Amino acid sequence: MALLGILVVFLVIVIIIAFGIGGNDETFAGIYGSRILNMKQIMILATIFAITGALLLGEAVSKTVGKGILVNLDDAIVITILISTAIWLILSSALRLPISTTHATIGAVIGLGIALNEKLDWMKIIELSIWWVLSPIIGFVVSFIVFKLMRAYKIKHLNGFQSLEKTEKSFTYIVLIIICITAFSRAGNDCSNAVGIVVGIGDIKVNLLLLITGLSLAGGLLVLGRGVIKNVGRITELYPSTAFASQIPTAGILFLGTTLGIPLSGSHMLVASLVGLSKASHTPAKKGLWKIVLIWLVTFPAAAILSIIIYLPVNSFF
Repeated sequence: MALLGILVVFLVIVIIIAFGIGGNDETFAGIYGSRILNMKQIMILATIFAITGALLLGEAVSKTVGKGILVNLDDAIVITILISTAIWLILSSALRLPISTTHATIGAVIGLGIALNEKLDWMKIIELSIWWVLSPIIGFVVSFIVFKLMRAYKIKHLNGFQSLEKTEKSFTYIVLIIICITAFSRAGNDCSNAVGIVVGIGDIKVNLLLLITGLSLAGGLLVLGRGVIKNVGRITELYPSTAFASQIPTAGILFLGTTLGIPLSGSHMLVASLVGLSKASHTPAKKGLWKIVLIWLVTFPAAAILSIIIYLPVNSFF
C-alpha cells in the first residue's frame, strides 16, 4: 500500500481510538457524584483539558508506548494494535464501563509480540507492571487515610450544620482544581494509547498527531462520556470533601507518571480510590463495582487475543 494510504489509515484509526478513550474517561465522575457541577459544565471543562493535556504532556508517554516495549514494528503490527484497542474501547464505552486504555494497548502489543516471536523489552514491561500494581493500591490507601483524617478534623473542630456547610463549600473549589489537574495529566497519559504505537514507526509530526488526538478525545467525551461519568460517580456517595479524598492520589500519581513518560491507568486509580473511600466511610459500594473489576481483569488477555486474531487478515492485506 502506498505511503500516503498507510498514513491515512493510521490517522483514521488514531482518531477512532482517541474518540473511544474520551468516551471512556471518567475523570470528572467525582465532580458529578458530589454535585459540584452539572454535566454541561463538566463537558466544557473536560473538552478544554483533553485538548491541552494531549498537546502539552502527551509526547513523553507516547514515546514509551511506541518505542519502549516492542522493538520491531511494521505497518501490519501497528494497524493491528490500533484496531484491537479501538474495538475494545468502543465496546466498553457502549457498556458504560471504564477500562484501562493502557492495558488494552499494552496487552495488544505484548500478545502480538509473543505470537509473532518478536523481541519484547521485558525489563520495561516489568517496570510498567510495578507501576500498574502500585498505583491503584496507593489510590486506595491514600483515599482511606485522607478520609479518616478529615473526619477526625470535622469531629474535633466543626460545630453545627453551618460550619460543616462552609467547610464543604471550601472543598468545592479545591477539588475542582485538583480534578482539572487530573484531567490535564490524564489526557497527556491516555493519548499515548492512540498515537504511541504510531510514533514508534518513525519520523512523524508528533505535535500534529497530539493535537488531532486531543480533539478526538474531546469528541469522545462529548458524545459517549456522560454515561461512564455517571456510572463511576455513583459508586459511592460523594460530597466535595470526600471527592477531594478520592481525587488527591489520582492527581498526584498521574501527573508524576505522565511527566516521567510512564503509561498509567487513570481508571484503575480513581475506582480504587473510590473503593478506599467507601471502606473508610463504611458506605457500601454500588453493585456496578464488580462489573468494573471484571472488565479490568478481562481487558489485558482480551486485547492480546483480539490483536492476534486481527493480525492475520491485516497482514495479508499489507
